[in-house]
Amino acid sequence: MFFDFWGEIYEYIKRKPQKVIVSSIGIVWGIFILTLLIGVGNGFERGVFKVFSGFAVNSTYIFASETSVEYKGTAINKKIFLNEMDLDILKKTVPEIIHISPEVSQRKLVLHKNKTGLFEIKGVYPAYFSIKLIETEVGRILNPLDMQKNRKTALIGENVVEVLFKDQNPIGEMIQIDREIFQVVGTIKNTILNSSEERAIYIPFSTYLSILYDAQNFSTVVYNQEETMNSKKIQLNIRSRMARKYQFSPDDDNVFYFNSIEDQVKAFSELFSTLKKFLWFMGISTLIGGIIGIGNIMYATTKERTMEIGIRKAIGAKPSEIRGMIMGEAIALTSVAGSLGLILGWSILEIIGLFIDEDSLIMGKPSIDIITVIVALLILIISGTLAGLIPAIYASELQPIDALREDN
Repeated sequence: MFFDFWGEIYEYIKRKPQKVIVSSIGIVWGIFILTLLIGVGNGFERGVFKVFSGFAVNSTYIFASETSVEYKGTAINKKIFLNEMDLDILKKTVPEIIHISPEVSQRKLVLHKNKTGLFEIKGVYPAYFSIKLIETEVGRILNPLDMQKNRKTALIGENVVEVLFKDQNPIGEMIQIDREIFQVVGTIKNTILNSSEERAIYIPFSTYLSILYDAQNFSTVVYNQEETMNSKKIQLNIRSRMARKYQFSPDDDNVFYFNSIEDQVKAFSELFSTLKKFLWFMGISTLIGGIIGIGNIMYATTKERTMEIGIRKAIGAKPSEIRGMIMGEAIALTSVAGSLGLILGWSILEIIGLFIDEDSLIMGKPSIDIITVIVALLILIISGTLAGLIPAIYASELQPIDALREDN
């Protein structure tokens, strides 16, 4: 029966080869475009989300600003700063916060022997490196003992290594920042995701204060929270506690600006979810033209096979068997044509992927997942069913006596 089935399809194609090929091209093209759109969309999504991979997903930046309303004697436009005591308060009273750290920075001239360079000096807590996921090329990151003992240790970026040390191993070497001497304990691993760290030098916050004492008041804080917690409620809690201390309105949204990585990830996830729906719509819209083409050629060919259908009915073929035969042929044609489109689309995606670097932002390597393949195959089966439906109904309703007339 298997060989008979495909033999009949072969005979069917032989009758109108040009029309069948032209109609099948619509299916091939539709699935090809659908595969290409979804694959490129997946690559674009992966590329964009690489931007967030340098942070813990549940991390948030706080940027302190100034008041915008008068409240209990506090004037409008009063600048609000935070300090280490505030961070201790938040850590103790907002249990959802896991790690918290200030982020202060200033450009300074850095010396090593007879070499100098202007670099960004950043003062942070060791907890900072559990929030911003920085890896080391060699050596280590700053640890709690560096902070507790006010050690003059430094974690330096790749460009700092190139300018001050060139081919020399920087670990254990001394650098001068202002009038203070620091020991290099690690170098930052350079990737496209942390290219901004190339010219950075991280030192313990406690030691940073020895260079710039006025940094005890700062405006930038970063923290991460428990993943199951609502970030908005935590932000409201933080604003409310600081409002009581600094006497500004807890409803004043201008005092603190919260930049949540989690919220950004959710926003982009929703954006890509909408984009995928649009891409599926575009791909299926293209496919519909192919389905209509296959349906037309199936109907025309079925009319030409009227006598054959009449003979089949005369020797006992049931209407359901005739319907099954016509619809089976339609499904087989759309499945073969669609599979070719799927293979062609996958091949083009693989070729495109050869020209995209793994570390590139915005655009990752395009690909299709198994779910997309399964859905595409289901669409092909549904397409074949729809394409063969009208011809199948027409064929099954033919009366043998009418079908066997020569003028039919």
